[in-house]
Amino acid sequence: MGRTNPRNHTFPDQIDVLSHQPMSFNTPSKQEKTGSELSLEDATSIHDASYMRDLARGDVESVIKNCTILSVPAFLDEMMATISQPPPAPAMDANLFKGVPAYEANNGVLEKHMYTPLREGFTAIAQKLSTTLKTNPIACVETYTSMNTIGEEQAFDAEFAPDLYLTLHEGPINALFKARNEAKKKKKAIHVWRESLFHYPGVLIEVKRSTGADFPWVAKKEDTYDAALNTEAKKLLEQIHRYVSYAQYPAFPYRFIYCITVTGAYMRFWKWAATGARVSDRIEYRKSPEAVVRFIQALQMGGDPAIGTNVGPGLLFDDYKPPKGMSEKEKFRRAKVIARLYNDKVKPAWEDWLEAAASSGVWQLGSWSQNESIKDSYILIQYPIYSTISIFGRGTRCFLAVDRAAFEDKDFDKQDLTSSFHTFKTSWQFI
Repeated sequence: MGRTNPRNHTFPDQIDVLSHQPMSFNTPSKQEKTGSELSLEDATSIHDASYMRDLARGDVESVIKNCTILSVPAFLDEMMATISQPPPAPAMDANLFKGVPAYEANNGVLEKHMYTPLREGFTAIAQKLSTTLKTNPIACVETYTSMNTIGEEQAFDAEFAPDLYLTLHEGPINALFKARNEAKKKKKAIHVWRESLFHYPGVLIEVKRSTGADFPWVAKKEDTYDAALNTEAKKLLEQIHRYVSYAQYPAFPYRFIYCITVTGAYMRFWKWAATGARVSDRIEYRKSPEAVVRFIQALQMGGDPAIGTNVGPGLLFDDYKPPKGMSEKEKFRRAKVIARLYNDKVKPAWEDWLEAAASSGVWQLGSWSQNESIKDSYILIQYPIYSTISIFGRGTRCFLAVDRAAFEDKDFDKQDLTSSFHTFKTSWQFI
């Protein structure tokens, strides 16, 4: 089923990545759009699902050849560099992952037999770190049975289910899965912003039973690398590339994304960003959990920003702090009114945009901006107007913004809100 994609969409002018020009809701002409006009007419391209599936596969061998390979200590040192004076990790039981079964020819071990002992090992590490470091424990959620759709903006129908997911949002995710199962029984749809696992920041883990699925790196001179990928390894890379680039990255503002691959007795850490991927040497995790302990320590001490999100103090976005007297319920109501006005005045790029945007909530700009008047002047609807479909490249996203004064006005429902609408456009140079 083909859908529209605003790939050639013309947006308002931006100043310091934020348009200060109000949106125009006039009927667009057939001429080139300029200035503050915002319309999808004559600015959309049609493509079918087969094109998008081909794009999603990507040239995986090219991805691998352009990866940066790091030793495990070097990879972990990069993670810890953002943590101020990280304490030493506590001693852990060396047998935490001993229960993960080893696959051998004809012994009947399947990936599903590995999930629970892996989850138990990750959980034991997180809980011990939480007690020692006084941090919220990261949870390891088994997600292999929960298929997650990707957004309408992706323009093709697909469902993904990573095997495990490390996240600080276990409660909302489990609530989502429960609500989804109940809705399925009643044959009803869920139309909320965070209707997918991928809308919650986390580290996906993909598990394969055989060491043959690991990536056979061959070292070259001058520290460059090549890869002679076998069939199993190539399929795994295609899989995690799709998860990261076409499901997880478009669902939430990220600066980078971590993932973990487990291939039998081996484990690797991955860090995906706009310029490519960085991957660790393989880890024999069943012999020693030390590397996994440091990995989880960095995530727990840094929270969602350490996982790679662009939401938090000093980052692109920050949680909106409403004025005294505005309740959470009222904040969401006003966001819904704004989303509905935009939906009525300008046709969104994909179906069901309103249902998702109306329940998404709002952000304010983070303290990254040197221009205080910009930082404090705008409120943004969290669900984007447009989101790119790959982690590689510019990573363009566009958000609907509204003047803060209008959003917080005591006569909110009496004013012409459309005159205070703006487009906030971000791309890779701001992440």
